[in-house]
Amino acid sequence: MKGYFMKSSIALMVLSAALASCTQDEIVQNDVPTRQTLNISVNTQDFVSEDGSRATTGTDAGRTTAFVEGDAMGMYVISSDGTVICNNEKFVYDGKVWNAENELYYWKNANYIAYYPYNADLTAQNITKVEEIKTKFAEPVDFYTQNTAEAYEKADLMLAEVNNPVDEIIQFNLAHQFSMVEINVPVRKYVTSDGYKYTAPVGMADDSTIKIGESDVKPYMAGKGTFRFIVPSGEISLTLDGRLVYDENIPVYFGKSEAESINLEANSCKVYNVTYNKISETEVERDIEVGDYYYADGSIYPYGNQNENDCPAPVKNGCIGIVFSTTGVNDTDGVNTWNHGYVLSFKNTPDVGMWSADATVTLGEKYYVAGTDFTTEGSVEARNAFLDLKNGYLVTQELIKQENAFAAHEAVAYGDTYPEFSAPEGLSSGWYLPSVGQIYAMLDNLGELDFTTDKQQAHLFLDRDGSRDREAKEAARDKVIEKIQKINADYTLKDSRVWLCNEGANDKAWAIQWFDNWVGFHTDDKTISNNNQKIVRPILSF
Repeated sequence: MKGYFMKSSIALMVLSAALASCTQDEIVQNDVPTRQTLNISVNTQDFVSEDGSRATTGTDAGRTTAFVEGDAMGMYVISSDGTVICNNEKFVYDGKVWNAENELYYWKNANYIAYYPYNADLTAQNITKVEEIKTKFAEPVDFYTQNTAEAYEKADLMLAEVNNPVDEIIQFNLAHQFSMVEINVPVRKYVTSDGYKYTAPVGMADDSTIKIGESDVKPYMAGKGTFRFIVPSGEISLTLDGRLVYDENIPVYFGKSEAESINLEANSCKVYNVTYNKISETEVERDIEVGDYYYADGSIYPYGNQNENDCPAPVKNGCIGIVFSTTGVNDTDGVNTWNHGYVLSFKNTPDVGMWSADATVTLGEKYYVAGTDFTTEGSVEARNAFLDLKNGYLVTQELIKQENAFAAHEAVAYGDTYPEFSAPEGLSSGWYLPSVGQIYAMLDNLGELDFTTDKQQAHLFLDRDGSRDREAKEAARDKVIEKIQKINADYTLKDSRVWLCNEGANDKAWAIQWFDNWVGFHTDDKTISNNNQKIVRPILSF
């Protein structure tokens, strides 16, 4: 489930007959002469604030939440004598309905328990009561480490119980079983000349002292100055002595060092609103610039070229990439939602691999871009058309329809590989394989490519000698490295070969490599060999 707060969604589970894990002999009171399809309607409740109102803030305006494809929940069915009929049965949402991994049917005179998110570890725990699920969810030593969306959601147990339903149509109303603490802080607000609104990031410093009892808390940065964390309901001791980071290494202190006792009911929240008079409530007009930094919550640090309204020290926590273009965005992708900028990711995928399993993974001739004569002086028009082709999102979405398009699947799963680099849903396209034109734009804009002739540009496309015009190409690469290392000194572009989305033929795909003596684009076999194993370095649009 995405949104991690206003969990308001309705889904219908249609579960077909027969339960593989139990028999009629085991549960004699369930005499089912004919199979009955189990229909389950699932609703979710919002957190409720202390005054009884729904727990929303100004940061949540317009947000919609729903289950998304791949979400999973668990279900128990317990007979009246305490026998477990269904033990932690898993359901996965496919975008429309919930599908059980094992076939299920309706049992009379039983207690039905549904919970979210699914936890496979509960299967071996002999669960028969709701309280046992709550206990197991709160047990992990890292329960309060909730500084990613994944970790926050993992802690936020939602549950519903239906006793002795009168027929096979069962409605679950999932409610939060724990409580939530929310901290709202002021943020810098911006609007572009064409009306696009964005905020600068604000982070929570690592040396902030947020504790529940003696346990350290790492809150989830939900965006637009909102931090949240899940806590057990009941009376708790909260220490809130925080340090906000609007600019790196310049902390802003809030809270107090003494602990306070608060008492929270399940499905309720405690909201703290922080004031800071140095952050204006007024929006500043500023266009997004190449060199701005992009964050997991969709915020943008206004670094740019250090002109008016730019800020000098980008926040490191939560930064997932750098803006490399604000023009021509998605001009061939057919996507209008994310047309404000392109973002380059900071890290390569950890493992080298094939573009695809074999030459049968292809989008066909209309997508092929042959590059054999791009290095000739007579190919300027064709080469420029290729460099203008910014269709990474479109091609990636087509490629992932094929199971063995390995590089494309690696790109869209980048946030799973590196949870700290998860792209914000709804605010961005998500990660995808870049096209040659998009990577060229990155080198040209961030790297400030200094090519004075078409022939020099042609030498970005390798034939047998990738060292031509080496100085200009390496200088561009190194300028990009300098900018991404403002966030982390370990980030680099060097010493790697990176797959791109474009095909050169049914058995060839484009790539870029950036070594000290060899920088440029080339085509190579899609399938693996000792010298063409490559990694993925995705981009996103916002």
